[in-house]
Amino acid sequence: MHKYYAYGASELIYFDNAATTKPISSSRDFYNPSSPHGLGLSAQRTLREARNKVLAGIHKTLDYSGQNNIPEGDIIFTSGGTEANTLAIVGYSLAHSRQSLRIVTANYEHPSILSSVQFSCERGWAISVPLDNLPTDGAVLLSISQVGHETGDINDIRKIAQEIKDKNPSVVIHVDGAQGFCKELISLDGVDMYSFSGHKVHGPYGVGGLWVRKGVRLVPLQPGGGQEGGLRGGTENVSGIVQMAEAVENLAPALDDNRLHVAKIKSIVMGIIDDLPDVLVNSLGDTSPYLLNMSFLGVKGEVLVHALSAKGLYVSMGAACRSRSKAKSDLELMGFERQVAESAIRFSFSPYNTIPEAEIARGLITDEVNRFRKMRG
Repeated sequence: MHKYYAYGASELIYFDNAATTKPISSSRDFYNPSSPHGLGLSAQRTLREARNKVLAGIHKTLDYSGQNNIPEGDIIFTSGGTEANTLAIVGYSLAHSRQSLRIVTANYEHPSILSSVQFSCERGWAISVPLDNLPTDGAVLLSISQVGHETGDINDIRKIAQEIKDKNPSVVIHVDGAQGFCKELISLDGVDMYSFSGHKVHGPYGVGGLWVRKGVRLVPLQPGGGQEGGLRGGTENVSGIVQMAEAVENLAPALDDNRLHVAKIKSIVMGIIDDLPDVLVNSLGDTSPYLLNMSFLGVKGEVLVHALSAKGLYVSMGAACRSRSKAKSDLELMGFERQVAESAIRFSFSPYNTIPEAEIARGLITDEVNRFRKMRG
């Protein structure tokens, strides 16, 4: 059932692509790649081809400036980005629990990172250390996002990795690429693990992966039957993996063109600051064109999200995983004032969004904010 707008559009406008994206392909592969018969062997080949396509996608999105070669590593397919982050953090913590491991991360990272750090520390496998207090010796795991899930701030991974490993060469670096994979260039210089999620790049739910540099030791969290090199047991989701690989195959080569397109969309929506007073763009630095966080002072973000939803425009207040939490918001943890955080909403775009959608959304948001401000008096 379609929603209709005062501006003439007849389809819903979905600007919550950081939460999930619409799948663009489908697959009927359903055979078990562990089966010894012909169909099982065929599934093995299909799985191998999909793995190579995802690896090729990573290679196509590498930032080669100052990089002489592609680091050697492989992919462990998982059920999604959360499991990939958990395997990276908890799996590494288990493998190095006798080495007084310290885990370093920011307190506004994605909940899947923070909960994995907490889980490991509560069991005595590691100790949590603030981001501004990086140990200069011993066993250290740093977990950091490629692109911040809340404001879209892009971390300079090459610079961070170089500075950190100059201080402590033994630091192992995990990068959460959920919001950056196939959207931003990534340098794997100094990076040891890189996680990604299928449904963030127009693949299906229930599939993701963790790229692991050769030599990094993990303990499997799901032993099972030895699949994925013994690091993730259970029959592989061949159909989902194939769909994710097809999505990656489409998006990775078009990274530059897609960025230009979504940047135009973001610019139109961000133009609301010219239409309304007391509007802020929330960021800490250089941001991805795929994400835009704005505060409309005097209007609760939650109220505005629901009002826009009723009009057929779908946005969010941040990470879907944290939407039911009553804890302090990421924006507050990042240093933004409470009134700014409470009036913030997050737009997240896709290459499949259109310029007309952005123009309609801009007018719709302006009208709704004006309406609520008038009601307030």
